[in-house]
Order: sequence, then C-alpha cells, then structure tokens
Amino acid sequence: MNLFLVVLTVSVLGIGCSPIPSTSGNRTPSGHEANSSGQGLREVLLELQDQLATPVETHQQCFTGAESYYQKLFTLSSESAHLLKYNAGDIEEMIQATFKSKLIMREYLKNLDFTQSFSDKCYHSVRALLRALRYAEDYLIELNAMYDNISDAKKYITLTGKAPYFMINPSFTFRDYNDLQSGDVILSRGNAYTSAAIARIGEDDAQFSHVSFVYKDPQGKLWTTEAHIEIGSVIAPIATHIEQANARTVVFRFQDQNIAHKAAEYMFKLVQKQFLAGKNIPYDFGMDYKNSSELFCSEIVSKGFMDIGKIDVPLYKTKFTEGLIPFLQQLGIRVNEGNVQDFETFAPGDLEVDTRFSVVAEWRNPLKMKQSRMKDAILTKMFEWMEKLNYQFHATGKISTQVYMGWVLRRMPFFKKKLKEKFPLNMKPAQLKLFMTLEKVGELIETELMREDKKSSQPLSLKQLFTVIEELRVRDLATYKKHKRKALFHRYFYPRPVKNK
Repeated sequence: MNLFLVVLTVSVLGIGCSPIPSTSGNRTPSGHEANSSGQGLREVLLELQDQLATPVETHQQCFTGAESYYQKLFTLSSESAHLLKYNAGDIEEMIQATFKSKLIMREYLKNLDFTQSFSDKCYHSVRALLRALRYAEDYLIELNAMYDNISDAKKYITLTGKAPYFMINPSFTFRDYNDLQSGDVILSRGNAYTSAAIARIGEDDAQFSHVSFVYKDPQGKLWTTEAHIEIGSVIAPIATHIEQANARTVVFRFQDQNIAHKAAEYMFKLVQKQFLAGKNIPYDFGMDYKNSSELFCSEIVSKGFMDIGKIDVPLYKTKFTEGLIPFLQQLGIRVNEGNVQDFETFAPGDLEVDTRFSVVAEWRNPLKMKQSRMKDAILTKMFEWMEKLNYQFHATGKISTQVYMGWVLRRMPFFKKKLKEKFPLNMKPAQLKLFMTLEKVGELIETELMREDKKSSQPLSLKQLFTVIEELRVRDLATYKKHKRKALFHRYFYPRPVKNK
C-alpha cells in the first residue's frame, strides 16, 4: 500500500471534536401521523410565540408544552407546512420568530430547578423542541437561499453576513467574528459523519459536534484552543477556525466574563506549552472529563472553568443508553452495563441548555443545511437500529487491511511525520475501523437520499428523510438475507443475534 492510499484511508475522520429522542425514549417520535390541526409552519410558530408570552412555572407545564410543539413541528411535511405560499419576506419573518422563541425558552429555563420531580421530562422535551426549532430554521434558510440564487458555499463565511443566515441576540453588540471576546465558547458542526455521530451520541440528539474556547491575548489577537481526534489539543488563530467552513456555528458567552477570560487564558497557556514543544496533549477517546491527562474538545472548556473558578460546566451532562454500549466501547468510551446509568460526559450540545451562558449569535451556511440534515437523519436512524435492533458495524477485510497497514506505517520513522496529522498514536485499529465503516455506510445511505430528494419539488423534511431511510433499511435487509454481496450497506452494518443474559 502506498502512502497516498494510507492518507486517503485515514482522512475520512475530517475535522471535529471527534472526532433525540422525543421524551418517549425513541430517537424518532412515536407519532408519525401528519399534523391533524391543519396548521402550517407559520401558524405553529406564531402560536408558540403566543404561548411563550406566559412564563412557564412548573416542570409539568414545561414538559406538556414543549412536547406538544415538538410533535407539531416534527409531523409537518414540506407540503403540510404550506411553504410554497410564502415569499422571501415571510420566510425571513418565520426565521426571526424561531430564533426569538429559542432565546425566550432559554430564559424560562433559568427559573426551573432541574433537581425536582418531573424535571427530566421537562429537560428532554425542551432539548427536543430547541432541536426542532433549529431544524425549522435550517429548512427555511435553505429555501431562502434559493431566492438569493447563490450556489457557491464558499461565499458564506463563518460568523459574517446578515440575517437570516447570521442571527444576533439583540442583547449583544456583535457584528462578526472580530467581536468575539476572551472566554466565549463556540459550538460548531463539522461536515463529516464522525461529526454527525458525536452530535447524536447521547440520550438527546444535538446539532453540534465541536467546541472551541476563544482567547484574546494582550495584543488583541483572537485564538481558539481546541482538541481534535487527529492531532490532540492545539491552539490556532481565529482565522483557522473560520477557514474550516463548518455547517453551523453558535457563540455562547458566560455570565461572568472575567472568570471566562481567566479560564480561556489558563487553557490557552496549558495547551500552548505542550503544542510548542511538539507534544500535543492526546485526544481523550474515553470522553472522561474528570481525567485531564488526555482532553476531548468539550473538556477544554470544562477543565478551564473548574480549575480557575471551581465551576462545573455544563449544568446538565450527557448520558448514554444501554443499546449503544457496543458502539461506545468501540469508540473507546469506558461504559458497560454496570455503569451506563451513572456515566456522564460533556457533549457539545449540552451547553445549549446551560443558562449561565447566553447565546450571542448563530450562523449557518445555507448551502450545507441539506447535507447536514441528511447526515443527522442517517445517524439518528443508525443509532435507533443499534438500540432497538442490535445493529453493529462490521469492517470488511479490505477496510481491516487498510487500517492495519496505516497503523503500522504510523509507527515507522519514515512515515511517522507524514501521517502525524492524520491519526494519533493513541488511536487503536478498532477505532479507526469503526470510523471508516461508519463513513462508508453513511455515504451509501446519503446517495440514496439524494436520489429521493431530487424527485421532490421541495427539500425533504426530517420526517420524510426518516421514512425514506427506514424503507431503505427494510429493502436492503431483505436483499442481504438473499444475496449478501448485493446488499447496499448491510455488508458493513447489520443486526447481530441477541445473546441471552
């Protein structure tokens, strides 16, 4: 195997932190029926705004209201949403309404004590509704881009531009990324399937896969401190983050900016020391935020706040489901049947419901929304199949050979430097095989989704994507049972027999 092939093999990781369910406990809502009220998207959003005019005072109110509107938004199809009757002005008005609703919901969360009874259902339903509102925004922004008639994704630069692609909280003065402050936290979403997996790995699906900690040095230069699968913990000028051209970015600001600055400075200097010595702090595949000998992306932020101010970030942490244990173990997360109920970690999306942080601005690349939505739908269904149907990944002989060759070459002096920024020494072959197989399956399913999307007069909604993916699974499984080699993706990802306990 030549060096080019090895680099190609490992490059599927992409750049990322790597790298939900409705409150019924399912990744996709149990009710797939159409919106029986006959309301279009605009009517649902206006009704939600009216409801939010009255503060939520109990967890029961929180759960009932959030769950109701989540179901209404999810069950809207592109046709029932009545989108064709709206012009560009109407669409921008709806985007403004969804953004405002998200800000109001976060304010209401400040008044609720999540240690009380019924708080879990409230928490999960709020996260689900925030996610649904963001998908509604994504869909509308995608349609709005059609009016702008811009087809080059490179024309959209992260944290620049205007509404509706770039939404700013009116409580802050923020023009573009140059107005970032030391201690700001950037949540972003990468473009690879590993990013989609990180975003949706916990009990609650999220739309973010990476966290960056902003630091402004004494000369006024902006930096980010980050952790990546490939290279561990690094510092970089803000321009490097902007050039990564992520699909979405949200800026969060802590309530005490002095502490936030000190935490950012502390982590910048800690990582800088190792980075300049050429000994980057390794990436923490175990996602153990309590052990800082290795760091994952969110841990950069949590360690900074804990070491400087004894502040535990985030307020509410991600938990895992028992059905994902085999997958999580392959990733390197030390979870098992004995500790899965108590195991907690800091996933990027957890910051969205930590009300000690305010949303400053939210930005999207409208031309990446469709692909991002498809990746989310694919990973949501894949995780659902793992949890409910015991699906597991299987690396083919070809993938295994490529991985082991790359793993060996990574340790040879001649290739070591050339592969240094492709995958780390602490990555095990099993992890690399998992990432490659995940990417392969995701791409195969996405190709089919793109075919279906082209048949539609409007972009497929998340609900419609779920339906198409499930129908594809049923067909492909039937093919796999008859002719394994003819199956589309079940050669790489299929249900294993359930072992008797």
